[in-house]
Amino acid sequence: MRYGYFTIKNFKGIELAHLDLAQPPRGRVYTLIGLNESGKTTLLEAINFLGYKSETLDPLDLAGYSVGDVHDVIPISKRANFNDKVRITAGVELAQKDQDAIDRFLKERLGARLAEPVANFTTDQKYLFVNSKLAEKQPPKVWSIKVYVKRAGKRRPVLLDGADWQKLTTYIADEHLPSILYFPNFLFEFPDRIYLDEPPADKDRHVFFRRIVQDVLDAVGGNIVWETHILARAKSGGKAERQALESVLLKMGAHITEHIFGAWSKIFRKSTTGKELVIGHDQDEAGRWYLQFRIKEANELYAISERSLGFRWFFTYLLLTYYRGLRADDEREVLFLLDEPASNLHPSAQGQLLQSFARLPANCEVIYTTHSHHLVDPNWLDNAFVVKNEGLTYGEEDRYVARNTNVVVERYRKFAATHPDQTTYFQPVLDVLDYKPGNLENIPDVVMVEGKNDFYTLKLFNKNLRFSDINLMPGGAGASGLDHVIRLYLGWGRNFLVLLDADVEGESQKKRYESLFGPALERRVVTLADVSAEWRGRGLELVLTEADRRIVQTAAYPDDTKFSKTHFNRAVQELYLRDMFPAVSDDAVTRFRTILTFLAERLKGLRTP
Repeated sequence: MRYGYFTIKNFKGIELAHLDLAQPPRGRVYTLIGLNESGKTTLLEAINFLGYKSETLDPLDLAGYSVGDVHDVIPISKRANFNDKVRITAGVELAQKDQDAIDRFLKERLGARLAEPVANFTTDQKYLFVNSKLAEKQPPKVWSIKVYVKRAGKRRPVLLDGADWQKLTTYIADEHLPSILYFPNFLFEFPDRIYLDEPPADKDRHVFFRRIVQDVLDAVGGNIVWETHILARAKSGGKAERQALESVLLKMGAHITEHIFGAWSKIFRKSTTGKELVIGHDQDEAGRWYLQFRIKEANELYAISERSLGFRWFFTYLLLTYYRGLRADDEREVLFLLDEPASNLHPSAQGQLLQSFARLPANCEVIYTTHSHHLVDPNWLDNAFVVKNEGLTYGEEDRYVARNTNVVVERYRKFAATHPDQTTYFQPVLDVLDYKPGNLENIPDVVMVEGKNDFYTLKLFNKNLRFSDINLMPGGAGASGLDHVIRLYLGWGRNFLVLLDADVEGESQKKRYESLFGPALERRVVTLADVSAEWRGRGLELVLTEADRRIVQTAAYPDDTKFSKTHFNRAVQELYLRDMFPAVSDDAVTRFRTILTFLAERLKGLRTP
């Protein structure tokens, strides 16, 4: 089962919000983009507030994980006299394996069989308030699931109801409804000891980490169980048992070393050679057995708590997400809610962290919030949402009144299409799509173009047509902004070419450059009209027909039927960064092949023998 959507009403600053996860193309990583105070955290809190949770992170005592008093979720503007419901609805989608599991349950526990597939359903959690106080008689948790069964001696299917329906929904809630795990942060102290016996204190915490130990054992494989293959062997004390126990702990340590230290090395680009996780076992003064997770480095052993803040964050993040997804006795999907993950890490580490989301087990989904462009992946923009606080006008924060808060959420593409002037709200997306000139410096032969839009358009077709010997460099201020880089390339004695639009401004700047730099620029500045007289007066995007421009734009903005140069250019950037090529006409491909061939041949002809 997977969650298809969440609808939230009257929760803190949310009057009404709908988060649709099922709209194709369906992904497994969802990004909530918004600036500070936009309400991103509130959305995660609301989803976490949903009932039917058979798994909890309460033992970790994470700040911000739970709502201490249900009255705190009443919208600020309505606290004086709130007579309404706080309501959280989840849409649940079923896969074939879920249908099969329901059928088995009906046969084995209720003596019936499934008559027809169970349709997707909703679970509805409500909290009724009267005069701003939680009502004594609360509305029941409502499930919309309808199950038709065939029973022995009955000719027609009947609707499951009564106690049998309650048994089935309890079974689904406990064993199939996706588990929701909300991490407002990962900054908690990893225990120096994980007690396998009855702990001296914090029993729930040690029970929680025993489950993590079992998750690691599940990943190691071999049907190893901590009670039998660790605790019982430790208590036995026999030589054979000790050797078997040491083997288990070595396998656990090696697995964590490979997956956590390996990922650490990739993300932070630091060598982990000579570092490993060592898991030891011992008894305390009262004879209670425990495990210790320690790091071995340069013949020294360190507790996890003695390592850097960044490592502790990453260690606990991966231990509690990656290994949770490998749990052997739990077939449920897992939905991780991560609030501003890695915000305390270096920007390059934030960018690399995105890759770890993609490497989580297949039964894991992630909804995460961010206001950093380092944590926005162009490949996931189809499943990105803009979160906006309608009570806050950015740039006028001093006028913000908390009681006017209203958090709304909308898919990024729709928001960008309908509110093209409100770029503040999705600036992280624009930042990650933006060109970074430092990546293209110091190249031997280059074609300079007016700006990033021409750069990405040519790069998109260049990648598809495989003109690998053409390097492109965008200017920063249109046709007139190439003076500085032209001087640099002339001073370096490097081979280059300048391509400008064939409009009035492009032709004017061509003459200016030739006048400014003289014979040194002979044959080095061209416009699209030099490539083909047919394109006189046109910019690069107008080389494409109107139909082809729409094909490119709708590849990223399928609902935006009216051509927008802004959306066209953003679509080109996304398609290039996602390594996708739009289904444009053969004529469009031929035209850009003509441009790229012209540039390649002109560059070759200008190259010093």
